[in-house]
Amino acid sequence: MSFRHLRVTACVGAVLASGLVFPIVAETAGPAAPPAARSVWDGVFSPDQAARGQKAYNSQCARCHGESLGGGEDSPPLVDQDFLGNWNGKTLGTLVEYTRKKMPSDGPGKLSRQLCTDVVAYLLSANRFPAGNGSLEPNVDLLNQILIEPKK
Repeated sequence: MSFRHLRVTACVGAVLASGLVFPIVAETAGPAAPPAARSVWDGVFSPDQAARGQKAYNSQCARCHGESLGGGEDSPPLVDQDFLGNWNGKTLGTLVEYTRKKMPSDGPGKLSRQLCTDVVAYLLSANRFPAGNGSLEPNVDLLNQILIEPKK
């Protein structure tokens, strides 16, 4: 191997180590998720949707999480600091999909996305977020644009 070949190899190694290949890696990693465009403070659910969600909550969730959403023996509270501490900085899409895939604990995955979206509207109402005129749509891409944050 010649001295010149060693210098070229060392230069290529230095370029690779410097991170100049990052744009290639970034392009193959896929697009980054867009930042949340709205928050739970923007009136993202309607009072009617929260009422539907309360009925669904009472029939599907209250036996574990309690009628007042205060939690049960093995179930966390769904109101106030306990709830907000767990979900702060996450999106409604994450919350709806978690609920849809993991709840109820004795039969996860049996609830529809629409029903879970309505239950989440009820949770928002119970956590004193403002209602608006429109309902949350059971569309994960749209729900992922709505950020859960405890303060405006």
